[in-house]
Amino acid sequence: MSNVGAPRAHGGLDRPAERPGFLDGARALFSGFAFVFTTPSVWPLALVPMAAFGLVTAMLGAGVMHFLVPMIEGLLGPRWGYLAAVIEVVIAALALIVAALVGFGVAQPLSGPALNRIVRKAEAELGAPHRPPTGVIEDMGRALQSLAVSYAFGLPVLAGLYVVTLFFPPLIVVTFPAKLVVLAILVAWDLCDYPLSIHGAPVRARVAFMGRNARAMLGFGFGLGVLSLLPCALLLVLPAGVAGAARLTRRIELFEERGPR
Repeated sequence: MSNVGAPRAHGGLDRPAERPGFLDGARALFSGFAFVFTTPSVWPLALVPMAAFGLVTAMLGAGVMHFLVPMIEGLLGPRWGYLAAVIEVVIAALALIVAALVGFGVAQPLSGPALNRIVRKAEAELGAPHRPPTGVIEDMGRALQSLAVSYAFGLPVLAGLYVVTLFFPPLIVVTFPAKLVVLAILVAWDLCDYPLSIHGAPVRARVAFMGRNARAMLGFGFGLGVLSLLPCALLLVLPAGVAGAARLTRRIELFEERGPR
């Protein structure tokens, strides 16, 4: 929606005359990228998700190679010859893939403190009220709580769509767009939960916030939902995503501060 002529709020952010919609959500993602690229102080924080992923994957992979490969060699023995070497390579590759999946799964919660600092910097630029500081354990706990909510909702729905596609392949024209919508909702929840949890809103209030602003959340999460189909792509854009989420939630808060219309 166009907001030309809308009153201007603190920090140079327009106070929307209408509730932010799909296009506002999509623009918020681009504004997050602009904030990260033009704010050198957040660059070290933006590297944390990929660094956490690389560190966890490397540690697990090294542990697997150190313990698993000698175990396989002992079980197979020299009589297997070249076949033993092939089996070792295959099993080691599978173990490294599992290590990478684990690293991807835990990288975001481990990055919670860094991502919350990005949100605070983005909100400070927008003139949002100062939020009380939180500890590292609390930040990681909030990130885990957000993931638990998204998995509890998203995994059953995605699994159901997968089963439908498996048994009725022609329905992919319906199930694939539905998967994108579900992924968009999950990603929008995941990222917008950072500023909302910093504000101290309980889970029920955060879910209600998402429901009231479903169009804006779909616009914000759609591009990120498509990116999430690519391995590790979401970790690369996570810092810009939380910065964009801070901007979007702030615009919505400014609109809702106007009271019922």
